[in-house]
Amino acid sequence: MCSFIAGSAETLLKTFGAPSSNLRPTSVDFVSTEPQQLLAAYTRSYASIVDMETGRTVLTFDFGDEDAGRITKILSHPTMPVTVTAGDDRKIRYFDNTTGKLIHGTVAHVEAISSLAIDPNGLYLLSGSHDGSLRLWNMEKRVCLQEIAAHRKKFDSAVMSVAFHPSRPLIGSAGADGLAKVFASQKYAQTSGSDS
Repeated sequence: MCSFIAGSAETLLKTFGAPSSNLRPTSVDFVSTEPQQLLAAYTRSYASIVDMETGRTVLTFDFGDEDAGRITKILSHPTMPVTVTAGDDRKIRYFDNTTGKLIHGTVAHVEAISSLAIDPNGLYLLSGSHDGSLRLWNMEKRVCLQEIAAHRKKFDSAVMSVAFHPSRPLIGSAGADGLAKVFASQKYAQTSGSDS
């Protein structure tokens, strides 16, 4: 079940059930280019766009024959009709929101990807993995620009969350090692046009 809560009184606005009983929701995001739509990711290679008013599935993303396993993160590109997913299979996938088709997929880390973030301008993607690394990606070329060894493993987990600063060339991460870190990324600073 996915639920919406709004306002200081925490009023439940809507609850959406999983499309089948063997799926569990793992990540949600709002579709940036369609304000009435929600992205929902689940276990077992399933992700979709849901209309928030009707609760109906608008589009299901096509993973093809691949078994992506559990999707750990789903994100909406801030300015384009593109959805990005990551999961236990170590891959980052880019989907077209109008067709549901896979645009691009790549093995991005040595171990499961736990987190993703897109910079406010939609030019860069940051991924974090249980291999302990952060990777900065060019969204247009879909290539890795920088890798940072960020966190040590603890009980099979490492990087738990990643983020971009909204206006400065800074990236952040939180890890299972009990540390939160902020990095001044030279690659991001050189290409984002931000001042430190």
